[in-house]
Amino acid sequence: MEESSLLTSVLLFLLAAVIFVPLGKRFGAGPILSYLAAGVILGPGGMALVSDPAAVLHFAELGVVLMLFVLGLELNPSKLWELRSAIFGLGSGQLLLSWAAIGGLAWGFGLSIEAALVVGAALSLSSTAFAVQLMSEHRLLTTPLGRDAFGVLLMQDLAVIPMLLLTAYLAPNSAQIEHHAVPWYWTCVALVGFVLVGKYLLPRVLKLVASSGVREVLTAFALLLVMGSAELMEWLGLSAGMGAFLAGIMLANSSYRHQLETDIEPFKGLLLGLFFMAVGMSMDLKLFLTDPLLILAILLGMLLIKTLVLMLLGRLRHHAWRPSIALGLILAEGGEFAFVLLSQAQLSSIVDDKIAQILVLAIGLSMAVTPMIFTLFRATKPKVVDTRLPDTINVTESEVVIAGFGRVGQITGRILASSGIPFVALDKDASHVDVIRKYGGEVYFGDARRLDMLMSAGIARSRLLLLAVDNVEDSIEIAQQVKTHFPHINIVARARDRNHAYRLMSLGVTDVFRETFGSALSASEKILQGLGLSQVQANERVKIFAEHDKKLVIDSAAHQHDLAKLIDLSNKGKAELESLMRGDRENVS
Repeated sequence: MEESSLLTSVLLFLLAAVIFVPLGKRFGAGPILSYLAAGVILGPGGMALVSDPAAVLHFAELGVVLMLFVLGLELNPSKLWELRSAIFGLGSGQLLLSWAAIGGLAWGFGLSIEAALVVGAALSLSSTAFAVQLMSEHRLLTTPLGRDAFGVLLMQDLAVIPMLLLTAYLAPNSAQIEHHAVPWYWTCVALVGFVLVGKYLLPRVLKLVASSGVREVLTAFALLLVMGSAELMEWLGLSAGMGAFLAGIMLANSSYRHQLETDIEPFKGLLLGLFFMAVGMSMDLKLFLTDPLLILAILLGMLLIKTLVLMLLGRLRHHAWRPSIALGLILAEGGEFAFVLLSQAQLSSIVDDKIAQILVLAIGLSMAVTPMIFTLFRATKPKVVDTRLPDTINVTESEVVIAGFGRVGQITGRILASSGIPFVALDKDASHVDVIRKYGGEVYFGDARRLDMLMSAGIARSRLLLLAVDNVEDSIEIAQQVKTHFPHINIVARARDRNHAYRLMSLGVTDVFRETFGSALSASEKILQGLGLSQVQANERVKIFAEHDKKLVIDSAAHQHDLAKLIDLSNKGKAELESLMRGDRENVS
């Protein structure tokens, strides 16, 4: 990279990010793995376009500093208190037990006590980015399991600063650094001053900067705040990251927190990407050939220890066995902060270069295999067969049968009940039925797809069927049953979208309503009134649109499998609607 100009280097890194991250996303790999792969290809072990990864790594550490600042912004006291049990109970237990187990094994296999401490700390951490993405994909974030996992991740984030300080303290040259650092009492004075300025002066300065109305000035101030805090801590002989982290915490409750986070985020993302690229450039892929068994042993050992620790702690938190194992698998992978700790330990000569390279490879592999292992684990979940028998329905009369007692079914049921109109409601979700009954709702457990359940509900004597089930295929099957066996019954059906509506209409169901259509019309009417139209004018515009759209859906239903015809009808419909609206405007004027 010495012979390359600065502009060429920047273009090279940006090009790698633009190419590898979207490609990684397409093949199911996260951004971190994509950046690592880009670094491997650009570095000495690949195309050798970058010859000095250490220089890139040193510059890209600014991304870590920015990440710690954003982390501090997000750790407001109320969030910490809400998850206090998961953070300080489960999280500290996981961290200490995993640290002790991994560090003990490292020491047992011949590493120095200092190196074992750093290795144990690094491998005990998990990837927040990977874990949150994994839980989002499997819809676990809002579950008790997801909240516990998030609490553990927060505890790990809180522990990063002490770990960085410990790594700096364990460095062989730490005594020499201490000799050049300012006296301890000046450090205390500076820290107290730092906190006081952050609490009393910083909000006023932020308000003054924001009042200028110039967006880039606030961005410049945010960068100045982060870099200034980091430089102050380095001058005091402490971690630059600690300064950024403390600055973030001081602004966690500020009204400008979200603005600062938004301004910093692009710089943080790009520089972190560069940091992971630099880590990838530093990887020695030849180790896969020379020490494959050692790398696999470290990988399996890390995954097994962290999974077992969290599984046992999950059981103590009263999770069942499967959720406890899931908790362990979600957080078994290595974390992005491990790269930071290992790079610092490597630069400080605590950990041997070869050991650091092997650990980085193992962590990268763990990020690749953990999502696959967790997906396979979820796939092995035994299917729960509901052995509960359908309810016995004893009704003398029912004018309406409601299939599906969710949001739509319940609202209709309440209107019918208050109007004194008898009805029978069916729902195949047993737990949902039990909840509704607790609130006094009248609903029977049973699958409306079954002909015998429809007969028990009195479908033969009813006048109407409200088809309000959520599942599209179930809805179509029920409509087919009723049209075949009870053709005299008028069906009013809920449709998820236009395609669902087309399928229902093809079965002869004429009264089809799309579930969000009515609410969208009501919102549109309010918007038109807010823009100055009278209530009558807004209502008329919405009425024109509703009648036109319903006609378009009916016309399109006959051509639901002909895409070209549907596009043609849509274009003609737009022109017709514009003509109708233009005529209404002319009549008003």
